Amino acid sequence: MSFNVIAEAQVQVLIDDNIDLFTPAEKIDEIRAVVQNLRCHIIPEKVIFQGVLHKQIFFVDEENTVVHQGVDIPFSGFLDLPPAQPGQCCQLIPTIVFLDFELLSPTRLREVAVIHLLVRLLDAPLPETVFCPDQQSSVSFRENPGVFVALGCGSAGKNVGTVYSTKKKGNEG
Repeated sequence: MSFNVIAEAQVQVLIDDNIDLFTPAEKIDEIRAVVQNLRCHIIPEKVIFQGVLHKQIFFVDEENTVVHQGVDIPFSGFLDLPPAQPGQCCQLIPTIVFLDFELLSPTRLREVAVIHLLVRLLDAPLPETVFCPDQQSSVSFRENPGVFVALGCGSAGKNVGTVYSTKKKGNEG
């Protein structure tokens, strides 16, 4: 099935959230994040979008055991796109470009993420990557499918993670 791109634009979404951990943490070991449940709604000259940033938090508790906690953080926004009209289809392509965290206390974690969202208006639906009306989206991290991973270091008092990509060494481009 062929389609034409009517218009294309980009927007970034900042997610800054504090998360209560269910048990005290000594340190954060790893955080994995992926964008899920993307949806869009088109109104005259605007595309409204929403989604969920799903995170898997792995941390070391007081008994030196690695435990896991999943967190879903909803986000939404809109983009001015003058050619947008109701009845058109849209494609949303998210890229997590930044993920950082700080352990504020043994039970409180601050996480900051930036999601880059490519929004395309299309004249015909394309299965699995177009919202016309209720489809799933493609998800990528810096052009590669997968999740964004941040690895922790340091103590419970000050734990700022270093950002790592899922790219294999030697394949950077």
